Amino acid sequence: MQLLGYEQTAPTLIAQDNKACIFLVEGSGMYVRTKLIDTRGHQVREFAAGDKPEVKLYKIAGEYQPADIFTKSLPRVAFQRHHRTLMGE
Repeated sequence: MQLLGYEQTAPTLIAQDNKACIFLVEGSGMYVRTKLIDTRGHQVREFAAGDKPEVKLYKIAGEYQPADIFTKSLPRVAFQRHHRTLMGE
């Protein structure tokens, strides 16, 4: 993928605190409980598959998920930790 004009040399890492999500992306079949998920949500499977995957999901503990800063009201300590992570400190 070359959307920004740069060649992608390694998969983009995506931190995920949900094991079921990782299993769904890396698994090979459709599951009964996932049939209600919007089909656009399954596109990440295409990016994670093949000989040269474009994305790679990895497990991260929920308390260290920096995306929470955008989706939750956090206590000050957690907010500051995520802020430092996102700012590269």
